[in-house]
Amino acid sequence: MTGGQGRAGRRMKQFAVLLFCAAALAPAAFPQASQFERFEQLSRQAAAVLDADPARAVQLYREALRIRPAWVEGWLYMGAALHRLERYAEATHALRKGLELAPRFGTAWALLAMCEAELDNAEQALADFAKGEQLGLGANLGFEVAARVRAARLLISEGRFDEAMGKMYPLSKRNVDHPAIEEIMGLAALAVDRDPAALTPERREIVALAGKAAWAGGTGRPEEALKLYDELVRRFPKEPGVHNARALYLMESDPKSALEGFLEEVRNTPDHWPALLMLANLQIRQGMPDEALKHLERALELVPVSYRWICHASIGQAHLTAGRLDQAIPRLEKAARLVKGNAQIHYYLSQAYRRAGRKEDAARELAEFQRLKEIEDPLALPAYQPGARRQ
Repeated sequence: MTGGQGRAGRRMKQFAVLLFCAAALAPAAFPQASQFERFEQLSRQAAAVLDADPARAVQLYREALRIRPAWVEGWLYMGAALHRLERYAEATHALRKGLELAPRFGTAWALLAMCEAELDNAEQALADFAKGEQLGLGANLGFEVAARVRAARLLISEGRFDEAMGKMYPLSKRNVDHPAIEEIMGLAALAVDRDPAALTPERREIVALAGKAAWAGGTGRPEEALKLYDELVRRFPKEPGVHNARALYLMESDPKSALEGFLEEVRNTPDHWPALLMLANLQIRQGMPDEALKHLERALELVPVSYRWICHASIGQAHLTAGRLDQAIPRLEKAARLVKGNAQIHYYLSQAYRRAGRKEDAARELAEFQRLKEIEDPLALPAYQPGARRQ
């Protein structure tokens, strides 16, 4: 064989190898293109039936996610469909998968919390709702109402009435009235009932009236609110929580009437611990620390564990007001150990240490107060006056 013929033979062999490789690779290319088209088709179909047929949407999302497991929207929309189908455990799994991939979706955290609430995982639900609330609950007002109401019901079931009411206040800026919101506000203002399903017809009427009054107050309708509170007290003067609800509303605008209202509540319902705490707070403000201590010691026996720090802090404040530093300091120190990040406690500790001649401790606590207060509201720090009444 000549040199030219040898070189030609080698080129033919190389060409044959290239053809073989191309033939081997070509079948893989077509399925990839086909998979892409199939994914696009499934995603479109799932979106089209999501509202009308969530069960079919779940099937389509599952198939699409087999092709593209890192598809964030697929996991989240499938979780939403499963929530609608009341398949809460599956919904929780899907939502968590999506949030692992993209943790900045506030609405997804809130929906996850709603699923966890249905699975009786209240602690995790409240933690996840807090994440969603921090990130933002989106522009869908109906969804925000549902999520906030669900979180508030969990808080009410644990006796955390003030926190439940706090979940509703962001809605007051959105010009919304809803029976579920009023129910939450009524339960929180009365601060007695923890299970709405267990309400008697009469008690439900009381909750509804208290809720209308509280929501009128929360949405800037003071005359209507006071009229409704007056009606509540007139019609149901001996019912638990009624005087507490009205007094709570008057606490800043008319502290004298509020004090009388809390006293009446405690006479009617001696174990009403929120009224005991509020009554003591007003008595400390008005220079009656020893009267306040009686109510605080009783409240300490009744409050949920998570509220005991408030009792210890208030007892310390009462002793501080009375000049009993040896009793004030241990209580304030205990409150600071029980709860982290409360600026007010560190302020009162700084005052107690200063009056006891403990300059270094006083300086440390004052610095901590200033640090925490700046985190809470940096613009308000120069004007902040501990113990000042809100206007």
